[in-house]
Amino acid sequence: MQGRHLIDEPEETLQIREGCLWIEGCSAVEIAACFGTPVHVLSESQLRRNCRRLLAAFSRHWTCGPVQMLPSLKANYVLALRHILNEEGAGCDVFGLNELLTALRAHVAAASISVNGSAKDAPLIAAAVEAGAQVTLDSEREFELVVAAAERLRRRARIRLRIRPDHAALTEESDFFPGMTIRDAAQLYKPGIEPGAALEIGRRAIAHPAVELTGLMTHLGRHSADPRVWAKAAGGFGELVGDLCRAWVPWRPRELDIGGGFPAPRDPTHPRRAAASDIDVYAEAVGTSLCEALARKGVDASGVALQIEPGRSLFADCGVHLSRVRHVKVQARPVPRTWVEVDTTEMFLPDLLIERAHFRPVFASHAASAPVQSVDVVGISCGFDLLALEVPAPAVQMGDVIAFLDTGAYQDAAGSNFNVMGRPGTVLVTGDRARLVKRHETIDDVLARDQPSAQDWRS
Repeated sequence: MQGRHLIDEPEETLQIREGCLWIEGCSAVEIAACFGTPVHVLSESQLRRNCRRLLAAFSRHWTCGPVQMLPSLKANYVLALRHILNEEGAGCDVFGLNELLTALRAHVAAASISVNGSAKDAPLIAAAVEAGAQVTLDSEREFELVVAAAERLRRRARIRLRIRPDHAALTEESDFFPGMTIRDAAQLYKPGIEPGAALEIGRRAIAHPAVELTGLMTHLGRHSADPRVWAKAAGGFGELVGDLCRAWVPWRPRELDIGGGFPAPRDPTHPRRAAASDIDVYAEAVGTSLCEALARKGVDASGVALQIEPGRSLFADCGVHLSRVRHVKVQARPVPRTWVEVDTTEMFLPDLLIERAHFRPVFASHAASAPVQSVDVVGISCGFDLLALEVPAPAVQMGDVIAFLDTGAYQDAAGSNFNVMGRPGTVLVTGDRARLVKRHETIDDVLARDQPSAQDWRS
């Protein structure tokens, strides 16, 4: 039976067929029955489409050189997804030793890995240099550790600097910090080297035979979905790049990395639940503004690669989180309320807490039914566990399946074991085939690190 598109879903991934929600060629209700709930479900076709759409959009608007994808590993490190991205030719951005080891285990080409993050220690930097990954420096101390590792291993290390522009033009309010400008909010985030320090580190790097300074990187994050903010941020980055190039003549970057933070289409973190602009709009804002700023500063950008590190914009709308209704509780006094109690929790959808996200619930078992009531969808933990409030809903019964949209980024990666709950597994849907690519945690998994009979700590 030919299905109709779910409202505002631009692709074939989510449809309503026979009254129920389908993910590609698989019924969400049948996935829940087969693999159990709660469970994360990812669409392979949507992931591939997003990867290609991002690459095409930025390639249209960065005409100076190639565009390279370094998706954030931390956004979703399920190995099966990483293998798909390998096939799409994407590298990755990693934070910390375990993410580096995960990327290497997933067979990401070391030359396409950027080892990012703050306060890197000697073992991490040595592992990166030995593997042949690029180290994105966050401090002068890290530069010294890279030099030491490169000299010890007798290989030249590839490095670049993560710089923190002043962002003086970003006077708009941050979506993450209400009442605070983006400029001020950006200064709360620890990674990045201030321009004066970056100037001196770069001079040392260019002069040192053990390292090769290949480029510069910055990351603002999703403080706003307004493309004009992204244009200002890219322009400010370009101005700073130009100033550094002038100070480091004749050095010129091989790549410039604008980071990530681009919103997903439905933008679940938007404070007013507004959809984001098309990714082509952000690509134009970034590419055009960066090119123009470099030209104003006299930088020849021909052949320079533009690198992007998508997280939510790549993964979010690939993911649906399935849960089953455990109970419907209704009260008339003192305040009329209907709670739909489900078997998942905000601990498995942590952006509900971290970024006050809104993951739109779809009543998958009755996706074509008209709403007849307003309900609060609540989770199973002992906390407030408010998953979605005042939701228009059809008649809901125990056993029904509810799908939370746009949960493909960060939710699995940041989930917790509160109340000794095992975290959900992950199902990958490819056409009409669904397979478990990450199993559900058991109580033995949750308690595996405990050592109740360990030796006395004084021995």
